[in-house]
Amino acid sequence: MSEPRDPQSPAQPAGPTPGTWVLGRVKGIKLTMRFTWLPVAVLLAFGFSSIIGAQFPELGSWRYVAAFAFVVTFTASILLHELAHALVAMRFGIPVSEINLGFFAAGTHIEGERKTPFEEFAVSVVGPLASLLVGGLAYVGSRAVDEGVAYVALFQLALANLIVGVTNLLPGLPLDGGWVLRAFVWKLTGNMHTGTIAAAWAGRIIAILVLAAPVILEEVFGRQPTLIDFVIALAVGFFLWMGSTASLMQARLKRKLPALQVRTLARRAIAVHAGTPLSEAVRLAGGAQAGAVVVMGGDEKPHALVSEAAVNAVAENQRPWTTVGEVSTRISAGHIIGVNDTGEEILTALRKHPASEYLVLDANGQVYGVLATADVEQAFRSR
Repeated sequence: MSEPRDPQSPAQPAGPTPGTWVLGRVKGIKLTMRFTWLPVAVLLAFGFSSIIGAQFPELGSWRYVAAFAFVVTFTASILLHELAHALVAMRFGIPVSEINLGFFAAGTHIEGERKTPFEEFAVSVVGPLASLLVGGLAYVGSRAVDEGVAYVALFQLALANLIVGVTNLLPGLPLDGGWVLRAFVWKLTGNMHTGTIAAAWAGRIIAILVLAAPVILEEVFGRQPTLIDFVIALAVGFFLWMGSTASLMQARLKRKLPALQVRTLARRAIAVHAGTPLSEAVRLAGGAQAGAVVVMGGDEKPHALVSEAAVNAVAENQRPWTTVGEVSTRISAGHIIGVNDTGEEILTALRKHPASEYLVLDANGQVYGVLATADVEQAFRSR
């Protein structure tokens, strides 16, 4: 199963992810399950019960119980797959916030980027290997039993885990094999973003092949595709295409980040007290060729900002009678950034503490200027 990876995102919130049940914690990792698991589990159980019922008609309605038990066991094998990712990541000191279970796109929420290609390879490959190991053990167990419901269940469990393991080793994002490919390209080129782009394009190629699979089967093997074949190919191909496209966009974005610097993006700011008329503040800013206004407190320290939107919201004839204190926004700790911050630090601040403007302080804690979110967005578009 592929795991969501957004190394620049803040840690996951303490509450449950929308649309999930919280099952508990494993090694400190929040374990959740999507609401969609139950209806899918019921459908799979009904499908598997027909297999059991055909071979063991004497079971009667107990075949449904056996089938649902198989589905639960298969879910446990998915958990082992995701736990393998999580435990190896934690072994490298990489935080893991959540394991989210489901039959489609189960995920391990790993916070932070892998530091080396080897870490990337190890964290990624261990999940599919765990599935193949579970599948192998289930097959050995089926040979030991060699008859009855237990044989059918173990053989099907082995087959299911074989499919999960092999599928996830396909070398394209967002599959685990895509992250393995990313690790190899990263090692060869020395650039992780190049690895991501290569693996994302490989994922797009796999998505196209999946979409064309029903037609390929007909041409190569002479098998007439059914409507279900086309529906499955469309669903899986769409998932792979969207995942690889998201990874490609993220890689391109991150390649731009090092070139972004607060020092060059920050607007010059003037400092005024809260009682200053807004018209006077605008006049002073124009004279100083400044693009921002910082409101100083009685202790001569900055405590609020006047955004461009706040100024524009006040009619010009009302500005002499409106003080900057009345239209300012108080500065919180999350809305202060350093003048030497660069792309990834800027992006982290914008995601953790969204705002239209941020106070920029120099190395001595003095006001350097104001960073506007609009300027950051413009810098991204122009690069």
